[in-house]
Amino acid sequence: MIQTCKYFFIKNPIIISPNYPYSLDLDKSCFGKTQFDFSQLICKYRITENFNITSILIKLYKCNAKKVTLKNKVISLNDLSKFTKNAEDICFERVNVKDSDGSIVPFEKIFEAFINAKSFEFSSNSTLPNFTSKTFNELLKIPHFSKLQSMNLNNTPEVFDIKNFCVYMKENKTTKFYLGFDKSVSALYKNRLEKIIDEILSTNIFNYKPPFIDFDGLEKGKKFRLYNLEYGNIV
Repeated sequence: MIQTCKYFFIKNPIIISPNYPYSLDLDKSCFGKTQFDFSQLICKYRITENFNITSILIKLYKCNAKKVTLKNKVISLNDLSKFTKNAEDICFERVNVKDSDGSIVPFEKIFEAFINAKSFEFSSNSTLPNFTSKTFNELLKIPHFSKLQSMNLNNTPEVFDIKNFCVYMKENKTTKFYLGFDKSVSALYKNRLEKIIDEILSTNIFNYKPPFIDFDGLEKGKKFRLYNLEYGNIV
């Protein structure tokens, strides 16, 4: 396409690709077998299917990808808007999203931006910094939250409103929740989590989607049984 429309390409150089063309065999960025140094490209870049190389963000012109993975990055809310209209399968790994004033964007505001989200994963090496005691209640106000197929949160902090989550959990027939809690949560909070887990494990027939809940110190047997519920008799 670039060769047949080279006049227009010179006027507005944009490379369109379904994903970032990285060759595992050659350990290089490649179009086919042609290697190139992405940092030297003067053109802009458009991803149409799968975005998973955060380092090319500075060159990104447009992204229509339904699967978006961002890793090890501080990203502005403005740059995040390049992904939010089309993404359905979203994964954040060790990512901080900051507003124009440098403040950390609340988790619910990030989720709200992804209007077509079906699967949402957020993980960190330490406790999630953009959670507050109001986060879960704010999520409930977002229309597409109830349509979500799965949400995976790693290093969830103690401020997570587990009481209101439990109320919602027993009415939830759509979303599979995977909640991994941070090591810093108190013994009292762990006791609350374990009571919830015990209640789930003592239920024979579910009219809701039971969540997978994990924390440091949870018995392996209970963890295994919770995991198996995903493949058991659930709605």
